[in-house]
Amino acid sequence: MKETKVSSIGERALISRLSEIFNAPDGEERRQEEVLIGAGSDDCAVLDLKGEDYLVVTTDMLHMTTDFPEGMTPWQMGWMSAAVNLSDIAAMGAEPTGLVMAIGMPSDTEIVFVEELAKGIQACAAFCGTSVIGGDLDTHAELTITGTALGRVKKSQLLLRKGAKPGDLVCVTGYAGSAGAALLFLNRSHVQGKLNSLLSRVRSRP
Repeated sequence: MKETKVSSIGERALISRLSEIFNAPDGEERRQEEVLIGAGSDDCAVLDLKGEDYLVVTTDMLHMTTDFPEGMTPWQMGWMSAAVNLSDIAAMGAEPTGLVMAIGMPSDTEIVFVEELAKGIQACAAFCGTSVIGGDLDTHAELTITGTALGRVKKSQLLLRKGAKPGDLVCVTGYAGSAGAALLFLNRSHVQGKLNSLLSRVRSRP
């Protein structure tokens, strides 16, 4: 059998393969009639708890070496770790109800670093009208942060990736392409010194 590396197919293709494993052909076969949208189908899983609202759930993982550009402060890393999860909740038209954060870090990590990281997470959660309701801490070879966000949305207001119709309004926040442009800027070594100076002045901002 020919072995295929993860790097050769990319994240989206791997998610599709794993979703086929996690999702039963028929929800009733696993007694999961409450699962309206399961793994890999949208920004969040959607659960029908038989009330007026749907419960939406999402999770994201970030690593020091691949997700946090050089020069980011721990506060900014914390904000980003919360934001990537809470943005998925917003994409479904839902309001967040809680955030669970698991943090793995090297054993020699400075306590002040972890405290600043937590302050950034909490600041983003508070900005979005929610809070951290639990989590886990562990030692790890590199800083790794996994967040899980929960939200609620009225059944009539659920937003999905599919179902758009001609004439619908498409809305974005911020400026399209700004994140990519910022990353290109970060990767240019000759501007790193100027960047570090700038980041030191905006460390308390998202």
